[in-house]
Amino acid sequence: MARAGVTYHDVAKAAEAIKTQGQEPTVDRVRERLGTGSKSTIAPLLKRWRSDNGEAADVSGLPSDLVEVVKSLHERVQQMADHRIERARQESKASNDELRKELNNANNTITQLTARQQDLENQIERLNKEKREQNRSLEDVRVNLAKAESQRDEAITRTTELKKSVAEIKQENKDIRGHFEHYQLRTAEDRQQEREQFRSVIQGLKDQIQDLQRRLAQAESRASKLSDANTLLQSNADEFEQSNAALNRDLNGKIEDIQNLKRDLEDALTKSREYQDKNEQLAEKMAALIAQKADIDKQVAVLSQALATAKAELKTTQDKVAFLTDENKVILQEKAVIQGQLKQLQGSL
Repeated sequence: MARAGVTYHDVAKAAEAIKTQGQEPTVDRVRERLGTGSKSTIAPLLKRWRSDNGEAADVSGLPSDLVEVVKSLHERVQQMADHRIERARQESKASNDELRKELNNANNTITQLTARQQDLENQIERLNKEKREQNRSLEDVRVNLAKAESQRDEAITRTTELKKSVAEIKQENKDIRGHFEHYQLRTAEDRQQEREQFRSVIQGLKDQIQDLQRRLAQAESRASKLSDANTLLQSNADEFEQSNAALNRDLNGKIEDIQNLKRDLEDALTKSREYQDKNEQLAEKMAALIAQKADIDKQVAVLSQALATAKAELKTTQDKVAFLTDENKVILQEKAVIQGQLKQLQGSL
């Protein structure tokens, strides 16, 4: 298929200009003079020009079969060279397109993996930040727990002391009541004996009784006060026990919160390890893609070398064609010389 701009008129004009310069119009020379067009386009147009301008007369001394064979060989070599060049160009273009597509896919994959790695690093950083905040919260909870335990120990100590004081007061009250009952019994016996034997000391005993009654009232008043104090201490002990129970509940809640925080921390560490594993897998895939890209670059280099080899072979073929053309010219010149000598011989005869 002829390229745009290359016509029969252009080929004919270029061939005539080359012939005017005393050179044989060939496909390469016509193409060089035009500066465009493929050999497969120029060859049939140049052949047409030769046919129109009687180029066959120049080889009238050679057998037509030889001329046709040479022309056919030249055209076949030219077509084969053009075909091999075009096929190599198409294969190289297709290979380059495929490699470029794979390279773009690899770059896109690398970009996605890089973005994914950045997201994972951000998530790990966020998890580490949450971990540090949880550690600070855990430390605060531990401090509060230590304070609560100290307050609990103080409350337990104070409760124990209050219970001990209440027990001492109860024992003292019990001892007073026992002494009073014993004294009452002894006094009754003494009064019975004294009423029979010593009526004269009744008044004294009455005074003693009054004194004892006063002391008893004082003891009962003291016992009442001790009972009130015992009730107050008991109330305080109950309050301390309630406070201790509340502290224990609060402590249990804090312990449960600590356990929850520990579980959350373990989950976060597990997720962090999973993200690290994924990151390592992504890094391995990235390394594999880079290695694949290196292999593709090597293949491109091999294809480029093959293209260079094809160009070298094409150059060799062109040189052979030029050599055959020059050899043909030499044969034509020798033929002309022989024909001239033959005509001279015929004239002399």
